[in-house]
Amino acid sequence: MILHQKIKEEIKEAMLAKEAVRLTVVRGLLAAFVNELVAKKRKPTEELKDDEALAVIRRAVKQHNDSIDQFKKGGRKDLVKEEESELKILETYLPEMMDEKEIRKIAE
Repeated sequence: MILHQKIKEEIKEAMLAKEAVRLTVVRGLLAAFVNELVAKKRKPTEELKDDEALAVIRRAVKQHNDSIDQFKKGGRKDLVKEEESELKILETYLPEMMDEKEIRKIAE
């Protein structure tokens, strides 16, 4: 299943499970996907390829990290906690990073 379709399915699952934070995150991702399609002069009803969807998700992760830094500087612990919980959900859609041991094996 492509990532774009998976996100659409996640909306239904989050609604049924009544997970408000996850629902907010996946709705935001879907909106970002539509914005990306429109920016590339494609129809909003089309679907992004996985690499395009991952680029959008990485951008969202970067925005959340920037927000967390700003909220920490501003002393807004409540908003930091909220952003961190959304960030954890976003990171589940990114591919897993290899740890240092695996990279060393390949390099050697």
